[in-house]
Amino acid sequence: MKTGALILAAGLSSRMRAFKPMLELAGKTLVEHVIGHFRQFGCEYIFVVTGRDAQILESFLTEKFPGQIDFVRNPDYATSDMFTSVKLGLKALPEDCTSIFLTPADVPLFDAALLTQMDAVAAPVVRPSYKGKAGHPVLLRKNVWCGILSYQGEGGLKGALQTAQQAFVEAASAGILLDADTPEDLQRLREFLGR
Repeated sequence: MKTGALILAAGLSSRMRAFKPMLELAGKTLVEHVIGHFRQFGCEYIFVVTGRDAQILESFLTEKFPGQIDFVRNPDYATSDMFTSVKLGLKALPEDCTSIFLTPADVPLFDAALLTQMDAVAAPVVRPSYKGKAGHPVLLRKNVWCGILSYQGEGGLKGALQTAQQAFVEAASAGILLDADTPEDLQRLREFLGR
Protein backbone atom coordinates (compact mmCIF):
# COMPACT_ATOMS: atom_id res chain seq x y z
CA MET A 1 0.00 0.00 0.00
CA LYS A 2 1.97 2.92 -1.32
CA THR A 3 0.86 6.48 -1.97
CA GLY A 4 1.93 8.42 -5.03
CA ALA A 5 1.53 11.89 -6.46
CA LEU A 6 0.54 12.76 -9.99
CA ILE A 7 1.44 16.30 -11.04
CA LEU A 8 -0.03 17.64 -14.28
CA ALA A 9 2.44 19.89 -16.08
CA ALA A 10 1.74 19.26 -19.77
CA GLY A 11 -0.39 22.28 -20.63
CA LEU A 12 0.39 25.12 -23.02
CA SER A 13 0.26 27.85 -20.33
CA SER A 14 -1.29 30.05 -23.03
CA ARG A 15 -3.08 32.48 -20.68
CA MET A 16 0.06 32.95 -18.59
CA ARG A 17 2.25 33.66 -21.65
CA ALA A 18 5.08 31.89 -19.80
CA PHE A 19 5.78 28.26 -18.84
CA LYS A 20 3.85 27.90 -15.56
CA PRO A 21 5.68 25.06 -13.78
CA MET A 22 8.95 27.01 -13.94
CA LEU A 23 7.59 30.34 -12.69
CA GLU A 24 9.19 31.61 -9.51
CA LEU A 25 7.38 31.93 -6.18
CA ALA A 26 9.30 32.76 -3.00
CA GLY A 27 12.64 31.58 -4.35
CA LYS A 28 11.44 28.30 -5.90
CA THR A 29 9.57 27.28 -9.01
CA LEU A 30 5.87 26.44 -8.67
CA VAL A 31 6.52 22.77 -9.42
CA GLU A 32 9.28 22.59 -6.78
CA HIS A 33 6.83 23.80 -4.14
CA VAL A 34 4.33 21.13 -5.18
CA ILE A 35 6.92 18.32 -5.19
CA GLY A 36 8.31 19.51 -1.86
CA HIS A 37 4.92 19.10 -0.15
CA PHE A 38 4.49 15.58 -1.53
CA ARG A 39 8.01 14.59 -0.46
CA GLN A 40 7.44 16.02 3.01
CA PHE A 41 4.25 13.96 3.31
CA GLY A 42 6.17 10.84 2.26
CA CYS A 43 4.82 9.95 -1.19
CA GLU A 44 6.68 6.86 -2.41
CA TYR A 45 6.11 7.75 -6.05
CA ILE A 46 6.02 11.16 -7.72
CA PHE A 47 5.02 11.25 -11.38
CA VAL A 48 5.02 14.43 -13.48
CA VAL A 49 3.09 14.48 -16.75
CA THR A 50 4.98 16.71 -19.19
CA GLY A 51 4.14 18.17 -22.59
CA ARG A 52 5.16 21.69 -23.48
CA ASP A 53 8.91 22.21 -22.91
CA ALA A 54 9.08 18.62 -21.63
CA GLN A 55 12.85 18.32 -22.04
CA ILE A 56 13.50 21.54 -20.10
CA LEU A 57 11.20 20.57 -17.22
CA GLU A 58 12.42 16.97 -17.03
CA SER A 59 16.09 18.02 -17.02
CA PHE A 60 15.43 20.65 -14.35
CA LEU A 61 13.55 18.28 -12.04
CA THR A 62 16.01 15.41 -12.56
CA GLU A 63 18.78 17.74 -11.41
CA LYS A 64 16.78 19.08 -8.45
CA PHE A 65 15.39 15.72 -7.30
CA PRO A 66 17.81 13.07 -8.63
CA GLY A 67 16.20 9.62 -8.84
CA GLN A 68 12.99 10.77 -7.15
CA ILE A 69 10.72 11.80 -10.02
CA ASP A 70 9.22 9.73 -12.84
CA PHE A 71 7.98 11.35 -16.02
CA VAL A 72 5.15 10.58 -18.41
CA ARG A 73 4.94 12.56 -21.63
CA ASN A 74 1.67 13.62 -23.20
CA PRO A 75 2.62 13.75 -26.89
CA ASP A 76 -0.73 15.36 -27.76
CA TYR A 77 -0.45 18.13 -25.14
CA ALA A 78 -1.13 20.87 -27.72
CA THR A 79 -4.48 19.40 -28.79
CA SER A 80 -5.65 17.34 -25.78
CA ASP A 81 -7.10 18.36 -22.41
CA MET A 82 -5.95 17.83 -18.82
CA PHE A 83 -8.05 14.67 -18.53
CA THR A 84 -5.84 13.03 -21.18
CA SER A 85 -2.84 13.73 -18.96
CA VAL A 86 -4.68 12.28 -15.95
CA LYS A 87 -5.29 9.02 -17.84
CA LEU A 88 -1.69 8.81 -19.08
CA GLY A 89 -0.44 9.32 -15.54
CA LEU A 90 -2.76 6.70 -14.04
CA LYS A 91 -1.67 4.12 -16.62
CA ALA A 92 1.98 4.68 -15.69
CA LEU A 93 1.59 4.08 -11.94
CA PRO A 94 3.27 0.99 -10.42
CA GLU A 95 1.13 -1.97 -9.36
CA ASP A 96 1.79 -1.47 -5.63
CA CYS A 97 0.60 2.15 -5.68
CA THR A 98 -2.86 2.21 -4.07
CA SER A 99 -3.61 5.93 -3.67
CA ILE A 100 -2.54 9.08 -5.48
CA PHE A 101 -2.72 12.77 -4.85
CA LEU A 102 -3.54 14.53 -8.11
CA THR A 103 -2.89 18.21 -8.79
CA PRO A 104 -1.93 20.63 -11.54
CA ALA A 105 1.63 21.96 -11.20
CA ASP A 106 0.38 25.52 -10.67
CA VAL A 107 -1.39 24.99 -7.31
CA PRO A 108 1.51 25.32 -4.84
CA LEU A 109 -0.11 26.50 -1.60
CA PHE A 110 -1.24 23.31 0.12
CA ASP A 111 0.94 21.60 2.73
CA ALA A 112 1.96 18.17 4.04
CA ALA A 113 -0.31 18.50 7.09
CA LEU A 114 -3.35 18.75 4.80
CA LEU A 115 -2.19 15.67 2.85
CA THR A 116 -1.94 13.73 6.13
CA GLN A 117 -5.50 14.76 7.08
CA MET A 118 -6.80 13.70 3.67
CA ASP A 119 -4.98 10.37 3.75
CA ALA A 120 -6.64 9.55 7.10
CA VAL A 121 -10.08 9.60 5.41
CA ALA A 122 -11.07 6.23 3.94
CA ALA A 123 -13.33 7.48 1.09
CA PRO A 124 -12.50 6.57 -2.55
CA VAL A 125 -12.16 10.29 -3.39
CA VAL A 126 -11.02 12.88 -0.86
CA ARG A 127 -10.95 16.58 -1.67
CA PRO A 128 -9.79 19.58 0.34
CA SER A 129 -12.26 22.43 0.63
CA TYR A 130 -12.22 25.93 2.04
CA LYS A 131 -15.51 27.56 3.07
CA GLY A 132 -17.49 25.24 0.82
CA LYS A 133 -15.24 25.47 -2.25
CA ALA A 134 -13.28 22.39 -3.37
CA GLY A 135 -9.62 22.77 -4.29
CA HIS A 136 -6.45 20.76 -4.94
CA PRO A 137 -4.91 18.28 -4.59
CA VAL A 138 -7.48 15.48 -4.92
CA LEU A 139 -6.81 12.07 -3.33
CA LEU A 140 -7.89 9.14 -5.51
CA ARG A 141 -7.91 5.57 -4.20
CA LYS A 142 -7.15 2.75 -6.61
CA ASN A 143 -10.78 1.54 -6.69
CA VAL A 144 -11.80 4.61 -8.76
CA TRP A 145 -8.96 4.49 -11.31
CA CYS A 146 -10.68 1.96 -13.61
CA GLY A 147 -13.76 4.16 -13.85
CA ILE A 148 -11.61 7.18 -14.70
CA LEU A 149 -9.62 5.31 -17.37
CA SER A 150 -12.77 3.95 -19.05
CA TYR A 151 -14.77 7.19 -18.85
CA GLN A 152 -15.69 8.64 -22.28
CA GLY A 153 -18.35 11.13 -21.25
CA GLU A 154 -18.40 14.88 -20.74
CA GLY A 155 -16.78 16.94 -18.02
CA GLY A 156 -13.36 15.26 -17.83
CA LEU A 157 -12.29 14.11 -14.36
CA LYS A 158 -15.25 15.80 -12.70
CA GLY A 159 -17.61 13.84 -14.94
CA ALA A 160 -15.72 10.60 -14.34
CA LEU A 161 -16.01 10.99 -10.57
CA GLN A 162 -19.69 12.01 -10.53
CA THR A 163 -20.90 8.70 -9.13
CA ALA A 164 -17.92 8.06 -6.82
CA GLN A 165 -18.27 8.54 -3.07
CA GLN A 166 -16.42 11.74 -2.13
CA ALA A 167 -15.36 13.12 1.22
CA PHE A 168 -14.14 16.63 2.00
CA VAL A 169 -11.46 17.83 4.40
CA GLU A 170 -11.57 21.46 5.51
CA ALA A 171 -8.27 23.20 4.69
CA ALA A 172 -6.75 25.77 7.01
CA SER A 173 -6.43 28.41 4.29
CA ALA A 174 -7.70 29.47 0.88
CA GLY A 175 -4.35 28.48 -0.66
CA ILE A 176 -5.88 25.25 -2.00
CA LEU A 177 -8.10 27.36 -4.30
CA LEU A 178 -5.32 29.48 -5.81
CA ASP A 179 -3.68 28.53 -9.10
CA ALA A 180 -1.56 30.44 -11.58
CA ASP A 181 -3.44 30.57 -14.88
CA THR A 182 -2.68 34.25 -15.58
CA PRO A 183 -0.04 36.83 -14.54
CA GLU A 184 -2.68 38.31 -12.20
CA ASP A 185 -3.15 34.89 -10.56
CA LEU A 186 0.59 34.63 -9.97
CA GLN A 187 0.58 38.05 -8.35
CA ARG A 188 -2.27 36.88 -6.09
CA LEU A 189 -0.23 33.84 -5.06
CA ARG A 190 2.71 36.08 -4.17
CA GLU A 191 0.50 38.43 -2.17
CA PHE A 192 -1.14 35.50 -0.38
CA LEU A 193 2.28 34.12 0.63
CA GLY A 194 3.37 37.58 1.70
CA ARG A 195 0.47 37.71 4.17
